[in-house]
Amino acid sequence: MEVYKLVYQIKTTYNAPVKKANFQLLVIPFSNAEQIVEDLEIECSIDQDAHISKNSFGFDLIHYYAKQSVSEFWFHLSAVVKKEKKNPFPISSLTSEQEFELLNSLDFKIDHHRFLLATDLTKMPVHSPISFPVYSSEKILLEYLLELNMFIFELLEYSPNSTDVNTAIEQVLYLKKGVCQDYAHLFISVCRQNKIPARYVSGYLDQGEGSIDTSQLHAWVEAFIPEAGWVGFDATNHLLADHHYIKIAHGCDFRDCSPIVGILETIGMQKSIHAVTITNQ
Repeated sequence: MEVYKLVYQIKTTYNAPVKKANFQLLVIPFSNAEQIVEDLEIECSIDQDAHISKNSFGFDLIHYYAKQSVSEFWFHLSAVVKKEKKNPFPISSLTSEQEFELLNSLDFKIDHHRFLLATDLTKMPVHSPISFPVYSSEKILLEYLLELNMFIFELLEYSPNSTDVNTAIEQVLYLKKGVCQDYAHLFISVCRQNKIPARYVSGYLDQGEGSIDTSQLHAWVEAFIPEAGWVGFDATNHLLADHHYIKIAHGCDFRDCSPIVGILETIGMQKSIHAVTITNQ
């Protein structure tokens, strides 16, 4: 069992006072049998109790409503997360032909339709300048996904500030640069083109004791493999998601997993600072 101490912080300052604001945060680690969350604490600059509800995918959303004028907004989350060590490489008894037949069956497509449809952020351009690996009945699905993971890792250069959360795949392919959400969107796009269900995952990544990731949260992909279920792939780091990956939520793309969304009544600019600290206990 791996035990992590997790701290997430955000601070936003505004050039002009915010008269009213609604804030929605999707940053609480998901809790299940494989990922146990304990000692969860949240604090906020808004002097009111947080309201927590479920989003459409079943993950915890924190809501704050500022009724009075504010010049800054800050939020702190801390938690202890326990994760079982596991082999990230799934085992399946199905042949490549059986896997391919199942993925192309009508019942399977209906059951997984939500993660088979392209979105604005996961839509491949009609005339892609890149020839991506193609899935076929001759390939074991895991082997294909590992090939795709390596292909995207080698294709793109990790480059902070080269893109933003709304950058389309067409622009990413033109630049051949991006950050974790771009790697994830591209992986999802190729999977869905090949009729493989894939979903965007947001979360925290333990990169070593006391590491700080000021680029916000991490993003990776879960693809569905028959018999094995949802398996995590991190093309940014050319890894499979194991016990070092702490999941917050999944969705069709980044917009379903945005860590903070705000509706503000104000004018002027704003500046936000995010920080993540993970310590392996």
